[in-house]
Amino acid sequence: MINRACFLLLVSTVVMLLQGCAPKKEASEENVLIITNTEEYLSFVSDYNTGKFHINDSLMSPLSVSLENDITIVDEHLSPIGSEEFPFIGIFNGNGHTITCCGIGKSEAANNVGLIGYAVNSKITGVNVVTDMVVGYRNVGIICGYAYRTCLNDCKTRGNVSGVGCCGGIVGIASYGGISDCYFEGDVTSSGCLAGGIAGLLEFGGIQRSYAEGNVSAKRGVSSMTSSYQDGVMISECKENVNCIITSKEDSIKRRMVSDKLTRLLFQM
Repeated sequence: MINRACFLLLVSTVVMLLQGCAPKKEASEENVLIITNTEEYLSFVSDYNTGKFHINDSLMSPLSVSLENDITIVDEHLSPIGSEEFPFIGIFNGNGHTITCCGIGKSEAANNVGLIGYAVNSKITGVNVVTDMVVGYRNVGIICGYAYRTCLNDCKTRGNVSGVGCCGGIVGIASYGGISDCYFEGDVTSSGCLAGGIAGLLEFGGIQRSYAEGNVSAKRGVSSMTSSYQDGVMISECKENVNCIITSKEDSIKRRMVSDKLTRLLFQM
């Protein structure tokens, strides 16, 4: 149970996080990287992951990446942008364009796998991804593997996600962030625990006006939207059409979840 004061503080904080997903003025022109084709995209990923945008492990300046055309890469799995060593910091704006690829993630043993692997203090908006499979170990999602203090807005994905823990259709783990106007269609499979149609795990934040459709399965911690063992998670105006499957032998459950709930709080009041 939480008292009224704590509840109001929680709601106001989550609202501020979600409002942070609204479009903002982009960074100054010298900080904008424009990507127009596949070669430029692959070059950016390689440069970012080898630290060419960093000095002494810090980003030279906030970066705004703008995708100006659709990208198609079908002959190899993409490497995620950013890692714990070189986290993505800034804005990734897809401008409604679509990245089509055969897969994301080059190893089933890798953590933090997604189009953007590891994001901190960032905004990821307007990017669509169509892929066959996103594979990793922990923190696996199509748009982002691990997102800290990061907003994900207006992202649409189609494909399958597979890992051992914290797997989601949009993001593997979102910590202190907001997810709004996102859509996922496909299957999410965790051979361990924590799987969700939108986020594998959401730690203090909110999901707004988002939709998930497909099968989500794990041994435990399975949810149509997100798994959370904490207070401080709010979901509103979301639609679900998800088959949630708990695969543990001790508690084998298969249920169909179809709902359209204007306000849904994942804690006791």
